[in-house]
Amino acid sequence: MKFREVLLVVVLVLAGLVVYQVQTGHWNLDFNWGDWGDDFIGVGREFTYEETRTIDAPLPALIEVANGHGWVEVRGGDQANIQLTFKKVVWRKTEEEARDIAGRLKYNLTTASDRLALDTNRNEFRKKNFETGFILTVPRTMIVQITNAYGVVHVEGVQEATVRNRHGKLYASDIQGPCTLETSYEDLEAQKIQGECRITNSHADVRAVSVAGDLWIETSYARVRVEDAGQKADIRGSNVDVDARRVAGAVSVDTSYEKVFLSDVGPATVRARHTAVVAENVRGDLDVSTSYESVQALKIQGDFLVSANNSDVSATGIDGNRITIATSYENVILDDFSAEVTVVLRNGNVVLKPRDLKHGMDVRSEYGTIHLAWPAGETPRLEARSKGGEVEWGLSEKPDVDQSNGVSLIKAFTANSGSPLIYLSTTYENIRIEAASRKF
Repeated sequence: MKFREVLLVVVLVLAGLVVYQVQTGHWNLDFNWGDWGDDFIGVGREFTYEETRTIDAPLPALIEVANGHGWVEVRGGDQANIQLTFKKVVWRKTEEEARDIAGRLKYNLTTASDRLALDTNRNEFRKKNFETGFILTVPRTMIVQITNAYGVVHVEGVQEATVRNRHGKLYASDIQGPCTLETSYEDLEAQKIQGECRITNSHADVRAVSVAGDLWIETSYARVRVEDAGQKADIRGSNVDVDARRVAGAVSVDTSYEKVFLSDVGPATVRARHTAVVAENVRGDLDVSTSYESVQALKIQGDFLVSANNSDVSATGIDGNRITIATSYENVILDDFSAEVTVVLRNGNVVLKPRDLKHGMDVRSEYGTIHLAWPAGETPRLEARSKGGEVEWGLSEKPDVDQSNGVSLIKAFTANSGSPLIYLSTTYENIRIEAASRKF
């Protein structure tokens, strides 16, 4: 083997050894950037200590927990007191050193008329190499505020929750009132929230299930999953993959470079860049702005509005009164609708299969074909023109105007002055009008 290959093998073996020792708790790597001392990287064994306490009633309505580095668990119970377990995990070379640190590492309890406050004396230590954990069982009626870093926070079964956790997973469930949740670089999950919920994360996924109040989510470079929301849902962030299902209220999404899926939601607005959008069973208007990816819609009870670039658009089952689409370089396909239609398209084809022609149409394309499936028995005014192409008339009724002189033009049912106007226009491609029973 060459020297570089041998060196690579040695590095991989050493890296595996370090990972194993850290995961099994024999070593701890703590980079003390602020105070190197005599130990830039601390290597030691793991030792765990804990102490418990009961805090009796009467209790204030609010408890605050501030933990600099570790984890926090708060659970509500049917009780009048607070049960506290304070855990200390220390990494040192010997048990004697660890015991000394654990003996000096303490929590502080401050009592006031309106709150209890818990924190630690972590900042008194120059060399840390330890983490602390608060495990609390509190009355269900308590309001909980938690600040933590570099560890997991779990809060459930309380009245209200406000949690700020840096670089740690966060779980909140069974909260009777509102909650505000914030973390980064780790996943966040909220379930069974009876009030409104505000969630902030970055570079990590968010899952929100059964939030009864309004829901706000902001994250980035992640996935967002929303299920069974009782009010509106507002989801924002760059490079976010959004999946929202069963949202009773309006949905608003602002994202980029990922996909958006909406199902069984209220009125929906999507503002996106380079994002594919799929929406089905929307109880209200669907308003989409995107680029370079497709828009697909199914069973929309309100208006359907799309502003896009280089995006194909397809929709089936639009029950609103208005369809407005602007896009380019891709196709537009509309099926099963009865609405006022406006389509502006460049370098793409249009296919229209309406239920009826009770509303007007204004479809303007450049360098693309237009196909219209004409429902039986409909007689709205029609004007179809193609510059450099042909208008193909496939109905049994004879058109009122049929001419071609550089521009192919057909007009039909012109005597029906009170009826809506179907206006179709393209350039250098054909327009085909055929009975709906026929296949294109």
